[in-house]
Amino acid sequence: MLIHGHNYPFGEYIYYTDCAPLLAAPLHWLVQTVPSLGPYGLYFFDLFILSGLVVSTGLLVLILRRLGLPAWFTVLLAVTLPWLAPQAYRLQVGHMSLSYTPAILFTAWGLQRLYNAWKASRPLGKHFGLLLAGVVAASWLHFYYLPLMSGLVVLFVAVLLIESWRTHRPWQGLVLGTAGLLAGAVALTWGLLQVLDGRYSQRPVGSNGYDWIEWKLQFSSLFTGYIYNKVRFPFERTSGVPYESVSYLTGFVLFGLLAVAVLALLRRLPKEAHLSHQLANENAGFVKYFLLAAIPMAIIALGESIDIDNGNYILYNYLNVFRWLHKLTDRVTQFRALGRFVWPFWWAVLLGFGWYAAQWRRIPGLRWVLPVLCGLLVTDAVNAVQFYHTETQRPNLLAQSGELEPMQQLVGWPKANRYQAILPIPFYHAGTEWQDEPSNFNTDPDDPHCNRTYQLSMVTGLPLMSQKATRSISSQAEQLYSMFKLGGPDPALLALLDQRPILVFVDTAYFDGRNNYYRDLLRERPTMKAVYEREPAFIQEQGMRRIRHQGSWSLYEWFPKGTAAAASRL
Repeated sequence: MLIHGHNYPFGEYIYYTDCAPLLAAPLHWLVQTVPSLGPYGLYFFDLFILSGLVVSTGLLVLILRRLGLPAWFTVLLAVTLPWLAPQAYRLQVGHMSLSYTPAILFTAWGLQRLYNAWKASRPLGKHFGLLLAGVVAASWLHFYYLPLMSGLVVLFVAVLLIESWRTHRPWQGLVLGTAGLLAGAVALTWGLLQVLDGRYSQRPVGSNGYDWIEWKLQFSSLFTGYIYNKVRFPFERTSGVPYESVSYLTGFVLFGLLAVAVLALLRRLPKEAHLSHQLANENAGFVKYFLLAAIPMAIIALGESIDIDNGNYILYNYLNVFRWLHKLTDRVTQFRALGRFVWPFWWAVLLGFGWYAAQWRRIPGLRWVLPVLCGLLVTDAVNAVQFYHTETQRPNLLAQSGELEPMQQLVGWPKANRYQAILPIPFYHAGTEWQDEPSNFNTDPDDPHCNRTYQLSMVTGLPLMSQKATRSISSQAEQLYSMFKLGGPDPALLALLDQRPILVFVDTAYFDGRNNYYRDLLRERPTMKAVYEREPAFIQEQGMRRIRHQGSWSLYEWFPKGTAAAASRL
């Protein structure tokens, strides 16, 4: 599980880089065992992620059929909704494992089965077992699914417990099943993680960015369309919505609710369409309970405090469960992107409204609305498909020969194995946690610079000393940055290096005024700015020899543990 592609000489565990270890680890083994499959490993990964759209359609068919929807409407919703889900938007951002929509839908399907068994007074054990398997599997695709799925189960069962108390039903099976699910999920995810991660004790309990406004749900995002929507809802937010907050309820829901509101205002809404009447339907129970369970998840997504009027007022969110958990432990802040907790609510609203709108086919005063809403649903889905077909297609910068050619020309010789690693300058290292600014060792790379260094790593087969990943250890970053101190690297870092030279890649455009990305980025961070400004002097102080040059790029040899003459005798 330890990957040495970056953060050399430490390496990093892949399940801390949000890259789906349940999928990535077997693929990593496969392409190493069968080298001829190496060029296709990334495609296998992508195919699995994209297959989630098909799996989601299958799960929706199972859910909607149990709700008694007609076949044509079931197919329409099952095919279109996965493309419109907030998770699908992650394909555009590049958060592949977070775009796997079956995680939430599997939970909904499992809870529906649990609800039907509870309603019929049948044993619940196998349903809790199924949910446990789903929670654990999805959590090893991305750990955010652990609180999303298990939290949804707990809240749904809480609703059932209230109903059991109200109707004098047995409740012990619900409590025991939920306790077993939580214990099993924690043991097989967080517990197993501690066993596998030899560096667990070095990682901080808390995480930065918790309750940051850009990572919380913006309420207006519920009715602010995605950038690809051609049909816009009449009332939208003018400024953009942060990607962590995107959760547009679709024209299907919003225009449908608008039609109901207008008809109710004009007193033309048929009595059969009143919600109190609809909830008497025998299939309404799951829809109602699922929505009730999802509402607290949406409240979590709003954060511990809610900014009003551009931050001039603050509403303290005392209904947020995380607010009280945070008082007990900082570990809850590991799930800092709170906006993601709206995903169950989005599905609850879409499934609930889909069920509600399906009843309109029997109501003369509303039959005309249903085909209009279906047209909006199809329009939004077509726009989404076209958007993802064009906007998510990217050239493979790490494999296509045309993309790698500039770095191949720069290297120019096949003897890269005489080096132990690549040191990029400007140096970047992103992903560590920090408490205050002097202890913040994060320097986010400029994207073109990051791409070029990764390309150089692919061309040479050498690991990078730089890092761009999450949950990396702060002490490792501190040791790596010690390279640029006046006295040179810390002895602890030197002890981890061997006698071979390090290949140093330098882009002088970031130091001579042609590109001020790092100068601007670090303007308010004097500690890291000083490191950046020392990097050119570091090259001179260490007596590096330039071996290649191309435009603003240069390659140097650095012997951190001795001279070139000493190394040549090894």
